[in-house]
Amino acid sequence: MPPKTTPAEQAAINQFGAEVRRLREFADVSQRELGELTKTSKQQVGSIERGERRPSKFFAQEADRALNGHGRLLDLWPGAKRAQPWWFQKYVDIEAKAQVIQEFQPQAVPGLLQTQDYAADVLGASFPPVSLEEQERLLTSRMERQEILDRDNPPLVHFVIEEGALRRSVGNRTVMNGQLEHLIERAQQRHIQIQVMPFNRGSHGALNGAFITLRMTLLECLVYAEVPENGHIIADLDVVALCLERFGALRGLALSPAESIEFIASLKE
Repeated sequence: MPPKTTPAEQAAINQFGAEVRRLREFADVSQRELGELTKTSKQQVGSIERGERRPSKFFAQEADRALNGHGRLLDLWPGAKRAQPWWFQKYVDIEAKAQVIQEFQPQAVPGLLQTQDYAADVLGASFPPVSLEEQERLLTSRMERQEILDRDNPPLVHFVIEEGALRRSVGNRTVMNGQLEHLIERAQQRHIQIQVMPFNRGSHGALNGAFITLRMTLLECLVYAEVPENGHIIADLDVVALCLERFGALRGLALSPAESIEFIASLKE
């Protein structure tokens, strides 16, 4: 009898199958044709797409190649040992090379500023749920990302964080107090600025969600934004210019860095 599949494992199998179907239909390839390309059958392809069959690594490799998945199916393969989702790893690689990073975050403390306890609670609430082993890998990777803030030549980073993100109770009171104290400590570093957008500022131009701008060189700037289960790196000059202007407006509307430190300190209990 095969081992029982956990809810987290089944969620991963379902996600893999759904992506196989999406890529196959986009490529206008039939289940029978994909079966021939992956040395399986039409029936097996159908079972994988419906989440009824655990795919082999060989199938993931061959299907990704046949459907031009660019590594996505290998990353989604339920047995994969990965530190980051494939789409986010691209961002991490760019982030590590950026000279200036500006991030607006309305929902949670930005990943670069999270404590280990805060990040662990956030990752533990992931949906679809992930295994404890996967959570540990993601947590380790998130903490390693933060090393760019402490290297000899760190990027200049500027965060605008909504008040609601700081008031959201993540973990217990000890976790939140530790996170707030960490923000205050980070804000003392000369290359890091943190500004809070208080509720009483009302409406502003970024109510539609988080975004990040990354200045790579004097002449090159990118924008990063996420949607569920995917992220987009945008180089379009008009979009980049708009986001730079939008972030500038947010900075002008938010509390000053000094006022923000006082505000964050006032939230501690």
